[in-house]
Amino acid sequence: MKNILVPCDFSKPAEEAFKFAVEIAKQNNGQVHVLYVVDITFLRGNPTLSHTYAFNVNFLNEIEKETEQKFQALWERYAPLTMKVRFKHVVSSLTSEVERYILENGIDLVVMGTHGQGNAAFGSNTEKVIRNATVPVLSVRTCPTKVKSIVLPVMSHKIDDRFVEAVQRLQQFFDARLDLLYINTPLYFRNDRDSLDDLEKFAADHFVKYSVHVRSDYSVEEGIAHFAYEIGADMIAMGTHGWKGLMHAVVGSITEDIVRHIPMPVWTLALK
Repeated sequence: MKNILVPCDFSKPAEEAFKFAVEIAKQNNGQVHVLYVVDITFLRGNPTLSHTYAFNVNFLNEIEKETEQKFQALWERYAPLTMKVRFKHVVSSLTSEVERYILENGIDLVVMGTHGQGNAAFGSNTEKVIRNATVPVLSVRTCPTKVKSIVLPVMSHKIDDRFVEAVQRLQQFFDARLDLLYINTPLYFRNDRDSLDDLEKFAADHFVKYSVHVRSDYSVEEGIAHFAYEIGADMIAMGTHGWKGLMHAVVGSITEDIVRHIPMPVWTLALK
């Protein structure tokens, strides 16, 4: 986690994400990249207005001046001036620009505030990035003071090797305890003993410094939330299937529901 990208709109959640990115970078001499996107996708379907915004020189100059000032203030407030921090602003679509920036700059981690624009049908900007990013995304409401307990929900017998390796690096970086969790629900119920045995075998094969847990609840989302509060967890780590469009609207995403409703940091990796 040496190259860290913070998509930033200079809101309070974005400031908290920047603070967390700075703390992570301090631990391993990393570099923070701040990306501000003037997202004009809301102008889609109105070519005249879109052209006016995108190519109005005065508009772009004002945006550039204002964002440079906000970035400088953010840097001076939360980061040592000796730290490597890059800033870029661009007129584009947020999700496509984040994807491009990750590829072109060798980004290892995206840290992003959980509040954003968007709508109920397609979710917030953070949820769009989670769905599309090729690297882990840390969704943050407030910068944590510590990360010593990470909840890892395990809801499938088939675990993606890339996801496991990424969680191993996450645990090692924070030197945290992993709390592996299986949630029984009325629709998907297994014997507690069998669930614990499977969790223990999986954990012993892949992790150190862990404990295993089984809980029952009305839904997986509620079970994860209740357990995280119960043990005072500092972070939740989850994989997400990058379904898009109609499939996402029909199936939904447990991970995105967790990000939307739980205030603690949520680390996610899109499973391909």
